[in-house]
Amino acid sequence: MPENKNKQKMLSPQVSWFILNIVITCFLSAAIAAFSIRTAFQIRAERSSNRVRVLRLGHGLSTDHPVHQAMLYMAKRLRELSSGRMDIQIFPGGQIGSEDECFKQAQNAQIEFAKCSAAVLDGSVPEFQVVGAPFLFRDSEHFWAVMNGEIGKSLLRKIDGLMGICYFDAGARSVYTAKKPVRTAADMKGLKIRTQKSSISIRSMEAMGASPTPISWGELYTALSQGTVDAAENNIPTFVTGRHFEVCRYFTMTEHQRVPDVLVMSRKIWDELTSEQRGWIEQAAEEANAFQRKAWRESEIANEKIARNSGVEFISIDRAQFMELSKPIYDSFSPEMQELAQRIREVR
Repeated sequence: MPENKNKQKMLSPQVSWFILNIVITCFLSAAIAAFSIRTAFQIRAERSSNRVRVLRLGHGLSTDHPVHQAMLYMAKRLRELSSGRMDIQIFPGGQIGSEDECFKQAQNAQIEFAKCSAAVLDGSVPEFQVVGAPFLFRDSEHFWAVMNGEIGKSLLRKIDGLMGICYFDAGARSVYTAKKPVRTAADMKGLKIRTQKSSISIRSMEAMGASPTPISWGELYTALSQGTVDAAENNIPTFVTGRHFEVCRYFTMTEHQRVPDVLVMSRKIWDELTSEQRGWIEQAAEEANAFQRKAWRESEIANEKIARNSGVEFISIDRAQFMELSKPIYDSFSPEMQELAQRIREVR
């Protein structure tokens, strides 16, 4: 056979360059497309990571109250822990509703956080009735050993529709009066006294012989001024920041209850958060709790001085008289609640 028939046909240089150009163009197009897709995902990820999630918190306290100051501190720490990816917008002084209204908004996931007194939780979490029972805690140290321990933490997990985040110190509640001072347990008899809308608070005042009258916080100053009620009961900082010392000139150191404030969060929104986000919130809240307890002690001292300088008389009492009157409260508890009360007493 002729030699040229056994040789493969060779491509012309023009055809070879044409095919090479096609291959290079396809490769570059694929590389550019891949780079563009990767860049697009990176941009989205960066935008997502840089987006700030703002959590709203409503409460009814004034801006100079230690609890509000602790909330500001918590917001600051949350920004730092999350590298700016989470923040808390605080609405104090009832800007977006009363304490009850903010509580319901948090339950309905209309806002993320609310502050409430543990006293208003005793309807949904019966164990809070025990915490609010009169003369249960020996002192502040005993109280915090309980609330920051397993007993207190377990109660935070039982609130319907809400996640309990932390407790804030609300001090010891004492009785203050506008006209008639309370010096002995007998002076409580027939006293028209404002209480919170809490069954244990109402029953405690009844046990001491008083006539409890639940009135909202925002209406209390007027009620005291007009004589709708003769007295109220609260802690010293709230007595002063609420301007009640202008009307009530006698502050009796009964210290009958230690009822903390509770920072709660919508359970629905809590469940939507990542474990990392929950961790940031929990750490910020824990630090805010320690910050607030220190600020509270300082506030008690400062506000007592303000009240004394304005002419308010602070009255010491024989607590044993009042404690004796309160015994029926504990007798009325179920066996389970009595057991809880005993567990609390045994905490050291």
